[in-house]
Amino acid sequence: MEKTCFLKDEKPVYLIGANYWPRKTGPLMWRKWDSEEVKEELEQMKSIGMNVCRSFLYFPDFMPRPLDVNKDMLERFAEFVALCEKVNIYTIPTFFVGHMSGEDWDVNWRKGKNFYNDPWMLTQETLYVREVVKKVRNSKAIIGWLLSNEITNYAGMADAKIVLKWINTICETIRQIDTIHPISVGDGVWGQEVYGRDTGFRLREQKNVVDFFGPHFYLYEDDALRHSYIPSFIIKMCDFGKPVLLEEFGCSNCFASEKHQADYYRTTYHSAFLAGAVGTLCWCYSDFSLPYQRPYSHHTHELLFGVTRRDGSIKPAGNEIKRFSKIMDIFDISEIDTEKNNVSILIPTYYSLDYPYSREDKDMIRKVLLQSYTLTKQSHVNGGFLREPQLPEDIESKEKPSIPKEIKLLIAPNIQKFTAPFWESIYRYVEEGGMFYCSFHFDMWIHIFERLFGAKHNLRFGLAEIPEREVVELQFIKDFFDISKGKKFAYHLNGLYRDNAFCPVTPTTAEVIAVDEKDRPAILLNSIGKGKVIFSTYPLEYYLANTHEVYKKDETYRIYKTLVKMAGIEPTFNSPNPYVELGTIKHKENLGFLLWIINHDWEKTAGFIQTDLDIKEVTDIETRKSIYFKDFIPFDLRPKEVAVYSIKID
Repeated sequence: MEKTCFLKDEKPVYLIGANYWPRKTGPLMWRKWDSEEVKEELEQMKSIGMNVCRSFLYFPDFMPRPLDVNKDMLERFAEFVALCEKVNIYTIPTFFVGHMSGEDWDVNWRKGKNFYNDPWMLTQETLYVREVVKKVRNSKAIIGWLLSNEITNYAGMADAKIVLKWINTICETIRQIDTIHPISVGDGVWGQEVYGRDTGFRLREQKNVVDFFGPHFYLYEDDALRHSYIPSFIIKMCDFGKPVLLEEFGCSNCFASEKHQADYYRTTYHSAFLAGAVGTLCWCYSDFSLPYQRPYSHHTHELLFGVTRRDGSIKPAGNEIKRFSKIMDIFDISEIDTEKNNVSILIPTYYSLDYPYSREDKDMIRKVLLQSYTLTKQSHVNGGFLREPQLPEDIESKEKPSIPKEIKLLIAPNIQKFTAPFWESIYRYVEEGGMFYCSFHFDMWIHIFERLFGAKHNLRFGLAEIPEREVVELQFIKDFFDISKGKKFAYHLNGLYRDNAFCPVTPTTAEVIAVDEKDRPAILLNSIGKGKVIFSTYPLEYYLANTHEVYKKDETYRIYKTLVKMAGIEPTFNSPNPYVELGTIKHKENLGFLLWIINHDWEKTAGFIQTDLDIKEVTDIETRKSIYFKDFIPFDLRPKEVAVYSIKID
């Protein structure tokens, strides 16, 4: 938690909360201000374990005319912040709203002027922000600022230079008055680094201006296990050296029962913490009693996103927040470290950049990256992502990119393209002792194929080598760590026709360790200098990423576990059960460990935890009951359930 920017009494605080509108008014809370109602709702938030709410300043109400920040609204906002302070709950105000729940709410005086760079508009915006910050900056309830809510919906996308200048302008306006509280954009982090499309809001450029990043997501999946790892995946994708606050996630009871909403919230709050988030905020605090008010009248599902109901009663999801909060209160987050393993999945620059005359299916790249990340979690390692460096702008450059030496395992799932200098850097990384795994992609752009993979390819131009059968079967012909000779793995062909293609090869220096049903090389092992390369001639992750509920029958995680072992990585705690996430939290003073066990499956699961530690005692930190152990630590979890064990060592 040393990365957090959120502090209480100069110590890091983990934010647990919700996005907030009053249940009876929604975005019209300021013109229909009811301080007693708001106080009651803030008290309820506090009672169910929340320490923060994200608040919204409805822009048309706060600035009804140019050069006029409404004083009544400012007073009401100040009263709201005072109520937060009284209740002892933080708030993160959001300035430009803007967009909300399926509708855009513009000030009627903008009249089409560009929100980001029109000088007259910037005069209005900076005046507005200045007046708000001046009004409440000294309150103990303020813990941060957000510029907007999903502003690309409201103000549109723009050129990245214009966007960065706008962010700089608004942040500077805040910092001229308030140098204490952290600031972020509130755009949802929907840009090129996470989703592969350029909105103008770029993390690599914002990181020197803002203090944290705040992703929003409401994503669907075809596989339950992949879906459960989306929160963790997105948080890791946002890692650009700044704290990551999970600013918005959730689901409506139109789409999920209250029970299953709670299941989703349970795994998300816990898994986000293990992924390194500095807080988690759900959308949203309450259901609304507003069927005749826009946007709820046309976005009906928005009425039922709450963790409390319209009558004020608490849903099961609200109880999960309370439960998570109680667990987090047991220990001091400044006194712990999360175990990280030196495993990185590569993200090509072709995902976030648009090279000339090069087309990529970026949605599929993201889906394959998620599948690969899920496999690492099934292998019980806490890995992350490594982004390929951008090429220099010079037409000619001798600059050589390098891969950090501390990375022990580098994974390139279903990769078609890296830049030539980066392929060379991968070769040097392996030569110096690194471990590199790569799986094939049709029309692979690589100029050192034989040198890196230890085989010649036998590809034909313009023709995809499509497997003859609907199910590809790979068989290991040698023992490979925990994978025995004769073990078979099966993959269904799905997705686009050409992307199912395999790569026919003739080994030169590589060793064949697995073959397909026609005895063609399927997995190769090549030694280069001090390191190893494992190459799959089949796009395994692509097959998995396009198969419905594949986690129920697939065992590719065993291949990933073998890669982890080959790289010499040994997690402190491990398990043969692929459906649980293990999170290892270590006390900095070597007093022991906290072990998170999250069942990401929608079915009951049981198993055991292996470790080489000399364990003295294992206790469930919620029930305070001792867990019997001998050679291993047992667990038995209901669907989507979580257990946290305190482990004392000799």
